[in-house]
Amino acid sequence: MQFRCIIPLQRLFNLVLVCIAVAIPQQLLAANKVKFSGKVANPTADTIEVSYNDNNLAYYPKKFTAHLDKKGNFDLTFPLPDNEYVLVQLAYANSLADIILQHGDSIFMTVDARRFDSTVNYKGRGAAVQNFIAAHTIKRGRINQYPNNVKSQLHKDPADFIKAIDIEYNIEAAMADKWTPALSPSFIAYWRAFHRYYNYFFIQQYPQAHQIIKVRRFTDTIPNAYYSVVRSMPRAFNDSLLMLPPYLLYLTGVFEASMKADSFIAMGKDTTMAYRIEDSVYKLAFKLLPDKSLEYFIAQNLYGRAKNQRLARTEALLSTFKHRWPNSTYMPLLDKQVTLARRLAPGQPAPDFDIRTADGGHMKLSDLKGKVVYLGFWAGWCRQCVGEMVSGKMVRDLIRKKPLEFVYASIGTDTSGERALAERYHIEGLFTNFPEGWNAKEVQAYGVQSLPAFYLIDEDGNFAVQRPPYPSQTTELVIEIEKLFK
Repeated sequence: MQFRCIIPLQRLFNLVLVCIAVAIPQQLLAANKVKFSGKVANPTADTIEVSYNDNNLAYYPKKFTAHLDKKGNFDLTFPLPDNEYVLVQLAYANSLADIILQHGDSIFMTVDARRFDSTVNYKGRGAAVQNFIAAHTIKRGRINQYPNNVKSQLHKDPADFIKAIDIEYNIEAAMADKWTPALSPSFIAYWRAFHRYYNYFFIQQYPQAHQIIKVRRFTDTIPNAYYSVVRSMPRAFNDSLLMLPPYLLYLTGVFEASMKADSFIAMGKDTTMAYRIEDSVYKLAFKLLPDKSLEYFIAQNLYGRAKNQRLARTEALLSTFKHRWPNSTYMPLLDKQVTLARRLAPGQPAPDFDIRTADGGHMKLSDLKGKVVYLGFWAGWCRQCVGEMVSGKMVRDLIRKKPLEFVYASIGTDTSGERALAERYHIEGLFTNFPEGWNAKEVQAYGVQSLPAFYLIDEDGNFAVQRPPYPSQTTELVIEIEKLFK
């Protein structure tokens, strides 16, 4: 009896549903797991952790921890998503490493904690891949160093940029080829595709990123010559690559980048024009993408835009998606995101929470009814957050005599450092902190999925607009706020 799920990156609990109809043999369950064991010499911590992202649409890490015995031995068995290869992060004390696993792998790691990178070694099924990655880390850095290498070339003129990133790719491909025949052809194909699609992703980013570097500020005014880079990018779609994070990045932006390269107007303040461009992107996607890539593309667009576009448009797109893919594994997360969008829609009450005042007292957000509230979620490690908060001072100065309150809710843990930042930049407002970070109930109630995140609340305590301007968009924000004063 055999069973293999064809939906990439679905959660393993879906396998339980099969038990209703058939009995799953024990050896099949084992095939969906990996065994990771080993021995740490001179240990400096008593646990070792592995983690991977278990979702295409958002970051949902799966984490598994093993405890070391007195001799430094550990043993861990954990499940993997239904991908051919899964990029897994290994964390021990202050050391991080990458491993790329397949179902059924059983690897044994030995390492000296005092010289982690230079002593790590693997044996067992799947060991060749891990030893290759360990050697790669010493010579080229961890796998996540590659996008940084490509990003560092964005300052170069178009022809030199393409030449530079081709060199980066060829170095990576050649390093894998040197390990033949220890590495399987399927892994070498995976490795090549991983780096090739990162190049394609940064090709999409090149025109605007290069211009920002040149003029040292954000701008939508981009010389047409820069788009020659985008026009050189192939349309290389393949459902079998959905397990590749860089393929997903490439897929998400390929049509919009191509349309801009073909002289379409960039998305700006004209919402109607923006929607027309989005609709044109969807038409291209339905025409050119294979089914599973198309399913991801539409799901990702829905998920990413659900909170920021008109609710009626989101509802219509969700209905279309459900009709095309009624059994999609993306559906639970999409339903959750659209439910969140409904809760954050204009006219809905803003969730209440506690605020610690400057004198050490406490109040609630609801105590500010009668004032317009501009609420921002931030953290001290988020540079853009601090920059936007500084920009908020100009907004406050322009509306100084009106009932307006700025509330800043931090999800960081360095509260003293954040207070120092606020004092250094003379940022006015009410400050509070949610030390549970992304897991705080208040953060989840507001659907905060990236920082900074801003919300505009009217005098009745209801959300005022679907997507308020940032403080750096001073004129637009002042106009929206002025509309709310009774």
